[in-house]
Formats: sequence, C-alpha cells, structure tokens
Amino acid sequence: MKSNHFLGLLVLLTFAFIISGCYAQNGSVPASLDGSVQADDSQNEPLNTSGAIGLSDLGEMQLYENAENSFTVTYPSGWTAQDADANELGVVAGFLAPGEDMNSSSIYITLQVEKLPEGMNLTLSQYGKAALSNLKKAVPDLKILAESDIPIGGQPGHAVVYNLMSDGLEYRVLRAWTVQGDAAYVFTYNAPDDRYDEFAKDASKIIGSLELA
Repeated sequence: MKSNHFLGLLVLLTFAFIISGCYAQNGSVPASLDGSVQADDSQNEPLNTSGAIGLSDLGEMQLYENAENSFTVTYPSGWTAQDADANELGVVAGFLAPGEDMNSSSIYITLQVEKLPEGMNLTLSQYGKAALSNLKKAVPDLKILAESDIPIGGQPGHAVVYNLMSDGLEYRVLRAWTVQGDAAYVFTYNAPDDRYDEFAKDASKIIGSLELA
C-alpha cells in the first residue's frame, strides 16, 4: 500500500544524508574530480557485516522492478518497497525495515539515480572522489569508519560507512554506489548506531542485488 507520508519521509531523510551534486550542472568536470580524498586510518578496512542478524535468512526474497529506470532489486519479505514521488534528489525507491512506522522511520534504504552529464564517461573512482569530497564539505567533522570496494549488481561498486548526528541521536550510514553509462546508482542504508548491525546483512543483500538493464 502506498503512503504519501512515507514518500515524503524518504525524500526528507535522503536530503539529510545524501550529498548529491558531484558534477557541474553545465556539464563541465568539477575540480573535485581531479583532487584526492584524504584517507582516515580506517578507510581501507573491509566492510564487515559478519554476525549481523539477517531477516532474509528467515523468509523469501521479493522482487522490486522499476521500469522507468530499467533496474530490479530483490529485498527480504519482511521489508516494504516503495516507489518515490518525483523529487529533485533523484530518489526513485525506498525500502523500509520490518517493524518500522512509515510515518516515522529511522531504519531504511533509499536508492538514488543520479544523472551524469552525457558523454562525460566518469569512472567509478572519479565519481567516488567527487561524492566523498562533497560529503566532507557538508559534514566537516565527518569520520569515515570503513571504506571498501564491493560488487553491486555484478559490477564494481564502492561503499563507505560513517556516523552522523541528527536531533541528538547518533546514526550509522552505509552509502554505496556504482556507475553505469551516464548514471550513478547510490544506495543509502540508515539506522540508529545501536541497531545498525541488526539489519546490516539485509542491507548488503539488497544493495548487491541491483540488476541493471
């Protein structure tokens, strides 16, 4: 069942945790693509979800199809998949964790499709440098907890994990992306820090299941 409250929440929460704009609107390559990202000591540690509770182990997987953007994602049966209303952030879908209230969710995954300038042919590395640069500008005291190359939909991807404070609460965020053609596909898994591991395995499966046409 669709919920306008949930759709609005997806956009608001993604606005708070996704930093877009890794390319110039006029199609020129931004300076950030040529710069290097200063790495924390923990950045090259592999992302580890071992031992996490995965509800997908207890039930069947469901299929979410997005014909407009030509992709599919599978998700655990306990989760809720939802199309997003049109928005300026490029958020096209959201996945709500089991037991979460659609009107006040704190554990969710969003998928953003970011259109890149046609013909720019950004590599995964170039896009990642720009994305991290913009994220660090938006959150100056940001500390990357982990960073790793990961497969997304059978093609190369990259992911980072970091903490953010919102309304006095600490959240842990996993942001993962891949690039194909003139589009970047960006997943954001958000959860309170003390509940992140509870759904980390499910989040990894959802992110890894992306299939592009």
